Amino acid sequence: MSSEYKPRVISGSERAVLGEGPVWDDRTQTLYWVDIELGLLHSCNADGSAARSVFVGERVGCIALRESQPGFIAGLQHGVAVLNPTPLDIRTVARPESGLPRNRCNDGKCDPKGRFWVGTYNMDGTDATGWLYRVEANCAIERVAGPFICMNGPAFSPDGQIIYYVDSYGRSVHRATVDATGQLSTPRVFTTFADRSWGYPDGLTCDAAGCVWIAHWGGSRVSRFGPDGSLLDVIPLPVRQPTSCAFGGQDLRTLFVTSAAMGLNDEQNANGLAGALFAIDVGVAGLKSGRFAG
Repeated sequence: MSSEYKPRVISGSERAVLGEGPVWDDRTQTLYWVDIELGLLHSCNADGSAARSVFVGERVGCIALRESQPGFIAGLQHGVAVLNPTPLDIRTVARPESGLPRNRCNDGKCDPKGRFWVGTYNMDGTDATGWLYRVEANCAIERVAGPFICMNGPAFSPDGQIIYYVDSYGRSVHRATVDATGQLSTPRVFTTFADRSWGYPDGLTCDAAGCVWIAHWGGSRVSRFGPDGSLLDVIPLPVRQPTSCAFGGQDLRTLFVTSAAMGLNDEQNANGLAGALFAIDVGVAGLKSGRFAG
């Protein structure tokens, strides 16, 4: 099962060590993404033009737009922060794992109600000390799922009533119902990837039909699953380590995919594309990026 979609590189000659967390700002028609290891916040137009970067000063795992304020809410090395890039201003609002120096914030997104959901990661890759947290508009934070070594995702169904989140080291994607207060119920495994050729599930997103798109670290692909867990499509990518994906462009029909060069040798990155940012016209509409209500 393989599509005819054609990924194109839009990041010029720039390559990320650990590209992650693409977010499309529909109001300004701007794509944002991060390089976690270099602590960089990147931005560009849909075609890759007008590229610029801001050094955050520490590892930055993810960002999400704010609804009525400039800048972002972000998951950083040491906690959750409000981040304004120009001029750079960072205000920490939560340190949920201050006693775990080998943990950092990893992936995160906002749901349709404006809550920020962020996962954490044990950087040694050995201990299941990572959790998924929910951050309310008043910046109150609650632990909601885990523990895992590396929490990725999350993504939300179009109505916001279903959350998908990833146990990357467990090679599994989980699904749960979200009630009006942000509590999770009926959690279950959505899909697993026992076949090692699929690599590790990493970042994901949902489209307007409620289907789930998953980037596969070590699997050189992005997959699309129906809400019932059925595999619908696979998009091969010319890199070993795709990391995350998000819809954007004027009609939200472009899938932007980040990737990583981290840990690869010259043979594994023979084409020099590891760490590139890709755009793929997928022919189906995605969802607008969620915005933080605080």
